[in-house]
Amino acid sequence: MSRHFIFVLSFVLLTGILRSASAQPLPFDAKAETFQSEDGEIQAFVLRLEQPFLADQFEKSNTLRLEPLNDNADLVYPKEAKFTQKHAEFYGRLQGEGVARLQLSYEVITEDLAGQPKLDVRTTEIEIPVPTSEGGNPSIYPEWARMQNRHFAELLRYYPETSFFEYVLLQSKDRYGVDPPPIPNSQRNRTSQVETGLYHTFSGGLGLQQSMQWEVLRGETTPGDLNIHIQQLQPPTLQSLNYKQLLKEKAEAGEEPNIHSLAHAVPEDQYFIQFPTMEAANRLIDLSVEWGDSLLQMLTVTARDHHLREKYERQLCLKRDAFPALFADKVIGDVAFTGSDFFFAEGTDLSVLVRVLNPEVFEAATETWLTEAKESYPDLQVRDVNYRGHRISARYTPDRAVSSFVLMKDDVAIISNSPVVMRKIIDTLLGEVPSLKDAADYRYCTTLLPPGSGDQDAYLFLSESLLKYLVGPKFKVAQKRRLQAFNNLVMLNNASLLYRMESGRSPESLSELSQGNFYDPQKVVDPVGGAYDWDSNRDTATSSVFNRIKYLTPIVELDVLQVSNKERQEYERYKSRYEALWRDVFDPIAMRFSMTDRKVQVETLILPFANSSLYGQLQSMMEASPQMMETGQFSDYAIGSMQLLPGRKRLGQMLQVVPGVQEVLESDPTLTDLSWLGDRVAIHYFDDNMIFEVDPFKLKRTDQLFGVGVPEQTAISAVLAATSLPVAVVIDVEDIDKAERLLDQLGSEIVLKGEPISGLPTEFDAYQLPDYDGHHVYVLSYQLYALKVRLYVSLSNNQLIAATTLDGLQQSIDAISAPAESEESPGHAELRINFAAMDQMETDLQLYWNEKLRQAAYRNVMPIYLLVKLYDVPIDEVNSLADSKYGVTYFCPGGGEYRFDETRDQIFSSVYGNRQGARQPLVMPEETPFSEFYGSLESVSARLEFQENSLIGTIVLERKADE
Repeated sequence: MSRHFIFVLSFVLLTGILRSASAQPLPFDAKAETFQSEDGEIQAFVLRLEQPFLADQFEKSNTLRLEPLNDNADLVYPKEAKFTQKHAEFYGRLQGEGVARLQLSYEVITEDLAGQPKLDVRTTEIEIPVPTSEGGNPSIYPEWARMQNRHFAELLRYYPETSFFEYVLLQSKDRYGVDPPPIPNSQRNRTSQVETGLYHTFSGGLGLQQSMQWEVLRGETTPGDLNIHIQQLQPPTLQSLNYKQLLKEKAEAGEEPNIHSLAHAVPEDQYFIQFPTMEAANRLIDLSVEWGDSLLQMLTVTARDHHLREKYERQLCLKRDAFPALFADKVIGDVAFTGSDFFFAEGTDLSVLVRVLNPEVFEAATETWLTEAKESYPDLQVRDVNYRGHRISARYTPDRAVSSFVLMKDDVAIISNSPVVMRKIIDTLLGEVPSLKDAADYRYCTTLLPPGSGDQDAYLFLSESLLKYLVGPKFKVAQKRRLQAFNNLVMLNNASLLYRMESGRSPESLSELSQGNFYDPQKVVDPVGGAYDWDSNRDTATSSVFNRIKYLTPIVELDVLQVSNKERQEYERYKSRYEALWRDVFDPIAMRFSMTDRKVQVETLILPFANSSLYGQLQSMMEASPQMMETGQFSDYAIGSMQLLPGRKRLGQMLQVVPGVQEVLESDPTLTDLSWLGDRVAIHYFDDNMIFEVDPFKLKRTDQLFGVGVPEQTAISAVLAATSLPVAVVIDVEDIDKAERLLDQLGSEIVLKGEPISGLPTEFDAYQLPDYDGHHVYVLSYQLYALKVRLYVSLSNNQLIAATTLDGLQQSIDAISAPAESEESPGHAELRINFAAMDQMETDLQLYWNEKLRQAAYRNVMPIYLLVKLYDVPIDEVNSLADSKYGVTYFCPGGGEYRFDETRDQIFSSVYGNRQGARQPLVMPEETPFSEFYGSLESVSARLEFQENSLIGTIVLERKADE
């Protein structure tokens, strides 16, 4: 970059202080130098401060700050400085004409007459003339750039998820000719993480963008020539059940498929969810926002709103809130939604199918919605197009903020945001594309899990054709390319922020950015050869192929005919990962929802896996016939319960692990056959403060833990929880007398045990405590060296109880003795979480959730700060900028608000502060939607039941009764 400069050295000596807040002179010398490039585009200064002889002996200067007082100076670094070896320096940029005015503040520490230190904060104004011709010290500008890099690198230590800071550092070599410093928190294995993320089924754009940006700016992406036909890439090898034969068997048994009324209009390779009423649809959508969005925000640790409901309502020109009245007036009937993938935040195809009972009234309603859309979008275009004899009403804007294609076919209105999908649906209606109605897996699943009959029910189906499409090469390569384009769009937006930071305005075109080396067109390359542009009206980047960040082109619309050799290799590696991890559980997915004001029930159908024996292995671990799951007995006592049906043989094997049991069984022939045991075992966790805490959102397959998978990690977590919370194990017995005899004999047998383990002494003991409520209480203890564990054992109502605390045993006896109040259902396994029983643990749980909310709040601090500072807008205008540039808005997850502290020049949350001043309330603020939903929960249960030809998994969310 030095070739652009004329190297002429000039010094400007500041001979005096123009204005001082103190009558005393500066206790150090100040000297300034300036620099201007040959083309006049770059102007910079350095202010050097020197302490004279004895200055640090009687008056010690502490923190120094230099802040611009007018627009002629900006980007001053460091933000704070201290004298090192009697020297300190500030660097900054100059612009405009005349004089740059800056305020220098400094702390002087002196001693009073009593010898006590006294702090005096002084300020003074300094003027630096803006150069009018090229020249000056050529090292000033690159040194300023290094100071800026160090500043952003330090901020990255506190806010490592800030994409812009990392962009400035990585672009520093091209923009300033200065190598960036080591980037804090950089990940050595970003390349492998990027590849895995690009092909992941649920990869999110913003979550992966920073790693992709790292690759691009380091020049580690080489797309290669697209010279391999997509058909040369083979999808994973997946087998299917013989659905035709299974349907034939069902027909012979007199069972027919229960086909949904709108399934004939849905392509078989799209998801399908149907509601009998729009009220049911609204209830499920609201629930997904209350519960699903909050869990997703916890999982991703974000507090950013994509406004998906509003986004798709505007895009489709529909009014969701108007549908219930149309249904009540018998204008419409059932409603269905369908699409090709689940990337709702980034952009996906979405089609709505509506049974129309009164076409005139429905058409009038849609015209009203269209009129409102025209008022909001003056550039909205309306035209009719024909496809295969069908008239499609097209309503759209160039940026696809509105993209609505409407077709009336008989008594069904079809509204889609994708013209490609609309044509596909018409082809389906004409029989040219297979429909879901005729798909064998769908027809078979509806015989096992038929649609519900209530007006608050819903049914979701994901066919094998859809799942194969989602893991096939065409979709995966298109998904990867769109993520790459998304990253490029974010990078161009970052480049525009860098441009605005230096010039005080946004660019008019990408040419301005490339000419100033704010981005490199040789690195930011469209993956399919499209062109990027700059929308100066909305201050955001656009793509000729992939559109823009908020409304990315749906993947189904992206053509993939040719791939590069690199893409082929990446897909082959993805396929290997998929076949290793997921092929064994490949199955269509059918879910039935039932909803009331207090209860939501979700039933999921799981078929025998055609690609593995895993289903059979799971089934073989349980008894053939289901039994009543009675975890509800403990709903007032246990915060969590798990009940299994392994059968008496397996229970006997588990029981013999206890020292002394096998000897008792061998010595008493009446106990040996274990016929006195039942089939069920339950584990109950009681309320207490947690010592060990396991974050379920952190569980993932990793090489660090000896390659242990998520199920194994979950089991280990349950064991850790057992060491932190009081636990009771309850086993069914059919002969209470034999069980009592086992406990009596075990007391005399167990004391004979005690073999050393690794040289450490062991000791067993057994004794009986006073009865509790007419029940004998036994204690079995085991000591290894200095560590001792006790089990409190009793019998109640044909159930053997072993608890880790006496209180847990007594609560178990009370629960078993009390009459059951909740409805029980048959099954083979059940897990129940009782929120109403939580007291002490609720504090820990609230603290855990609140920590997640606080971390999410901090991730918004720097994006908000950048927009406030660079656009010079009040904080309440930030979200409109964020929505335009990144397709999101920022909110405080604790129900508070973000504020700008001008004195400290910081953004902070009114609830959580920021990372420089972290704070957190003890419990979650009640104002948040998640807190309200969490506080309304009575219990959540999950039950598994093996049926003749399938496994039914049922999740039930119960809410508290209104007070």
